[in-house]
Parts: sequence; structure tokens; C-alpha cells
Amino acid sequence: MFKIGTKVKVIDDNISGTITKLKGDFVYFNDAVGFEYEYHQEEIIKAIEIDYDEYRDEEIKEFSKPKFKTFRKSHRHPYLTREIDLHIENLVDNWRDLDNAQIIQTQLDVARNEVERAMFESQIRLILIHGYGKGILKKEITELLFRYTNIEFYDASFKEYHGDAIEVKFI
Repeated sequence: MFKIGTKVKVIDDNISGTITKLKGDFVYFNDAVGFEYEYHQEEIIKAIEIDYDEYRDEEIKEFSKPKFKTFRKSHRHPYLTREIDLHIENLVDNWRDLDNAQIIQTQLDVARNEVERAMFESQIRLILIHGYGKGILKKEITELLFRYTNIEFYDASFKEYHGDAIEVKFI
């Protein structure tokens, strides 16, 4: 199965080398430093060299998220559904310097501004991505949205957002 000069690796250890001697079911090989090892044939495998550079030249295709158009409604034109990511690292550069209360307040301010902007622009839908966590931000956003009378809101599509977003529909 093995021949002298074949490169091998040990299955359960990070040892490799070139076969120098075969004796019965045992294989003797030297590693790169020159140490000689003795292993049973079933404990080693042939070392295969993989040329990773061959695969680096392939282009990595990036898929953009599809943009969803909403339906027409009387005086409104079809608008794209706007998604607002409320993760603090996307909103503020120095978010590590903020305490929890400041983080929540910043996220709520952005959510409030985006809801009012969408109303002003006569949009039909808005997605507020709050993320998965303890549910504090989701609860605060829900309390904020209850203050508005001309909107409906509910959890966004679980298939797309995995329960981490709220969809706001303007009526």
C-alpha cells in the first residue's frame, strides 16, 4: 500500500513526513526536522497537497437582498419598503462608550425619526430591525408605535427576519 518516499500523515496527530522504511505492517518515516517515527499502516494516511491558489482566483458572487415593492394605494405611488437596522453598531461609531440607557434611547430616537419620515413621505411599509436579544428594544419600540393612531404594526415575516423585526404599515 505504501512505498518508500511517499509523504504520509498520522491520523490522530499533527505529524507528517516521508517514508524511509517498511517492515511488515509498520511504516517508518522521518519528519521535516529528521526525527524518525514508527506507526502501524492503519494509523497513517497518504499526504495530499492541495493547491489553494487555484480556488482563490474564482470570483466570490455576492447576492444583494431583493427590494420589495408595495402595492398601489389611491394617491400613493409604489415605494420600496425601507428597512431600518437598529443595531447600535450601525447607528453610532463610539457605541462602546455608551451605557445601556443611552443605547436604547439612541435606537428609539432613530426609530421615531424613521417612522415620522415614512409618514411624511407617504410610504406604505417600514421594517424596523431590532435584532434578537432580551426583547427590551422590541418592547420599547412597541410602546412607541402604540402612540401613533394611523399605523398598524406586527412582527415582520419570520421567514425573512427570523422574528427580529417589526413591520409598520401606514394606513
